[in-house]
Parts: sequence; structure tokens; C-alpha cells
Amino acid sequence: MASNLLYFGYGSNLNQNDWVQWCMKKGYDVPALMPVEAAWLPAHSLRFHYRSIGRGGGAADVVPDQTGTAVPGMLFSLDEEAWGRLDEKEGHPRFYRRCPVQVVTKSGTVTEAITYVVVPERKRGHLVPPSTDYYGVVLEGLKNHDLPIEHLKKSIEIYEANSTLQHVFVYGTLMEGEQRWSQMRPWSAGSRRGTVSGSLYHLGAYPGMQLGDAGEVHGELHRVDDIANALSVFDQIEGCDPVNPRNGLYLRLPVYVCVEDKRVWAWAYVINQLPSDAKRLEDGRWVN
Repeated sequence: MASNLLYFGYGSNLNQNDWVQWCMKKGYDVPALMPVEAAWLPAHSLRFHYRSIGRGGGAADVVPDQTGTAVPGMLFSLDEEAWGRLDEKEGHPRFYRRCPVQVVTKSGTVTEAITYVVVPERKRGHLVPPSTDYYGVVLEGLKNHDLPIEHLKKSIEIYEANSTLQHVFVYGTLMEGEQRWSQMRPWSAGSRRGTVSGSLYHLGAYPGMQLGDAGEVHGELHRVDDIANALSVFDQIEGCDPVNPRNGLYLRLPVYVCVEDKRVWAWAYVINQLPSDAKRLEDGRWVN
């Protein structure tokens, strides 16, 4: 395993204490799992369909799923020693196997990584609930990295639960009263004003957002019940290529939206390549 590859963790390895305890129990030095950035595995859901003897119950897996689903996790940088220890901890290749994946990062980039998935012969066709201890390990890891926990709660109760994000954040022509509002309106089950950390740019007849801490982008947070079909429509409108994300005009990814006194994760479209003549809108508001 090349040490320059990043590891995408979504389960117990989000929890540093669990990693340290496992290494110490084995009598190993503790190689570092160095956090790089929060990231999402699009079109996948969390699943508990594998029984781990060591964990005393179900252990987490990720499986391909429909548009609108995404599993949150962290990208980690590992050296060769850490990869070897991680292979052993995950039971590679007998129980889990290494799997190349393409994730989108919190900052709005597409990255290749390696994760671990349960081998087919170990999967069961029904829910295998995790032990209280294992659930607590994963829950604590998600919270420590400021990641959402709703997908975890659903997946331990329903076998085929979808790790779905039911909201969409729009900041340009899809907003109410704008040019393409008629294409958003049939899908919206209600909206609220919200902001995202980033910068907004004037690109001619439409705006483009880039993520970051330089400012705020103002827009609307819409709840969408039929998220899979809605995103298929929005992807076409925004020139987003979910198969080859780098090729699209926009990249669709989850963002943190500040709404009143809370934060909500939602799908949003960020510009892939910002034109050199793009003009920044200092107040972060689009008015055509």
C-alpha cells in the first residue's frame, strides 16, 4: 500500500481512543492516523449487516445507494506502518477489504481515497444491530469531528435505511422569484433563509459559490422529500456530472447551512473552475 494514499474512515476509526486501545491491546506502538479533512462518500449509505465477533454485534459497512445519499467521514494520512496495522484491525482481506473510492471534501474538492468494505460472503441479508459499546465508539468519533449522526441513528434501526440528505441550499437562479424558480418550486416542501461560509461570484447570467472562511453566501434552504429525482433535475440545470465530478461546471456536495439558531447539512452546488474575470459579490447575495 502506497503511503501517499489517503484513507477514508467512516466507522470506529473516526475514534482516536478506539485506535489507540486496539494498538495497545496488541502490544504495538501507535502509528498515527493523521486527520486531513472531513469528507463525504456520495451515492452510498451506512449499513449494519455484518456480525463482528470482536465487537459483539454488528459492525459498520458502506454500500452503493441512490442519488442524494452520502456517508460522512474523515480523510486520514497514514504511513506504511499504519496501513499495515489498519489492515490487521479491519481483518483485510477476510472480513473487510480495501476499496478505492472517490470522495468530496468539506472544502469542495474531489479526492481519491481507500476505504474498507465488508466482503460479500460476510454480509447478511438483514439488520445486525451493533453493541452499545460499538455504537458509542462510532457516535463519539462522528461528534469529535463535527460530523452528522442522523445516518448512524437510522442505520441501526432499519436494515435498508438510506443515508440521505433531505435539504438543498440554493443561492442563485433557483431561488424564489429568480429565473429558474419554476424548476425548484415543484420539489420544495418549504424553505428558510440560510448562509454558507464561502464567497459568491458573478458569472454573467448566474452566480457561483466557492467554499471557505472568507465570507458568507446568502440563499435559501429547501426541504426536498423526493431528493433523488430532484437532484437529477438540478444536476442537469447546474451542469453537474455526478459520474465524473471534476468535469462538470458545478460540483454537488454537502455543506453546512446556518439557519436561525442551528446548522443543517444540505446539498449545494459549488463552481468547479472559477473564471479569471469572475467578480466577487462582497455582500454574498445574488440579485439578477
